[in-house]
Amino acid sequence: MPPIPSQAEAVASVYGTWRLFLGEKDGLGFFGSGVSGFWRSCWVLAAVLPLNLLIYLTQVAGSDVPLSFGLMVQLGFAVVIAWYGYALAAFYVLPTIDRVGRYYDYMIPEFWSSLPTIVIQFAAILLEQSDLLPGSVGKMLTIASFGASLWLRAQIIRLALDVSYGISVGLVIGSLVFHAVIATVLIPG
Repeated sequence: MPPIPSQAEAVASVYGTWRLFLGEKDGLGFFGSGVSGFWRSCWVLAAVLPLNLLIYLTQVAGSDVPLSFGLMVQLGFAVVIAWYGYALAAFYVLPTIDRVGRYYDYMIPEFWSSLPTIVIQFAAILLEQSDLLPGSVGKMLTIASFGASLWLRAQIIRLALDVSYGISVGLVIGSLVFHAVIATVLIPG
């Protein structure tokens, strides 16, 4: 089992994510590297999995969806499959764009960026569903957080793989389709 990342590595990775969001290639230097950096970045799943489950619970609260422990296990399973399935898909896609040697350069920040992204999206969803914000401000905040997440993914792909914006956007769309298929197959309703 890979070692749990240190607090310093986690903080550096979140800062690196911010730098990548801003389009700064030096942000890549704040992440671990190679096989060990990849496996340490996989620990981020332990932090984002509960937040993914909470987002689902928040979104279905008050609906007709029957909640159960079995459903939560199924949702958790879907998140894990999407996480590692995406890493596997990237392993096979990168050679098609002649970027096989940059797999770890891409996957490590991709995984680490999930931490601040999911925290921001969770906060936006909570604010949207609360009475703290007037009118549709909460909805706009949620949409903006999703848009920022897509921008970040495009920037990570562009900078880590050294590809054009067009290829970057295409790969982001491909990742959205991949995750939609996983959700459709593994998540009920």
